[in-house]
Amino acid sequence: MSALRAKRLRWRDALDLKIRTEYKAPVISNYQLAVELVKLRAAGAYLGRPLQMPEHPVDRRMLSEARRALLDRALLVEDRSLPGAFLRFPERKDADPVEVLCAIDPFGCLAYLSAMEFHGLTNRLPRILYFALPDAQSWHRLAIERMRRDLGELNSIFTENELPPLRNTKVAKLGGMVVEAIRSKSFGGWRYARNETMRVTTTGRTFLHMLQRPDLCGGIHHVIEVYVEHAKSHLALIASEFTQHGTTIDRMRAGYILEERCGLKDHRVEMWALEASRGGSRKLDPQKEYASQFSEKWCLSINV
Repeated sequence: MSALRAKRLRWRDALDLKIRTEYKAPVISNYQLAVELVKLRAAGAYLGRPLQMPEHPVDRRMLSEARRALLDRALLVEDRSLPGAFLRFPERKDADPVEVLCAIDPFGCLAYLSAMEFHGLTNRLPRILYFALPDAQSWHRLAIERMRRDLGELNSIFTENELPPLRNTKVAKLGGMVVEAIRSKSFGGWRYARNETMRVTTTGRTFLHMLQRPDLCGGIHHVIEVYVEHAKSHLALIASEFTQHGTTIDRMRAGYILEERCGLKDHRVEMWALEASRGGSRKLDPQKEYASQFSEKWCLSINV
């Protein structure tokens, strides 16, 4: 064997090293394995060493071989609690279910009561893991964009060889917790947490969600309690979030609670009152019936 050939790195070893050193998430998908294989095949080298690669392009058979090799080396393990397209890193078996869910779905984030608990806004421990997602059409568009970013010019090779695309994977239960996915066209307003292995709605967006879907945040009475206890500390974030991303009715509800229940005064909140007008759907709690008690300033039925 020539000295040059002796220095070549087997593709299985290169994939092992790449996955081992570059992935922080607790799980990895068939799609991600396929992406790394295609990139290695195109580069022909890893860490400055040429690779021993088969002549044929990466295909489903080679992906299956790669998956089996990583399982045999115990870098990854199968886990019946996960969707079949995912493998777990065994040393990360105790990862938070939220981190696992964020690795399974690259576009979702922790939200509603779960986000309230994460931000220290509630002392309730949610039995349901609330996970916000883009609507189906937006999710599909984001997936296409992500594949183009991940693969660049290699995207066509990926498609031609029928490698697994980035798919929307439904998860009903994880880590003993029921997962409730809430889809929305207005999805957004999240940040990374825990070394970027987790995504959660920002504090401002979490306060906005409380008034849009109090039923997912412990109920309207609990929401008002949270505002009374925490709104003063986060008033600037609340004012900015509702001004930029809330609807008129969101601002009416927030304005009433901030002024009448929290006793807070702010010029930005006062500006919201200029938008107030009577309407058929103006209720403090969107899920409950109208009540006769009415706020003239905020044109709002106080149905709590």
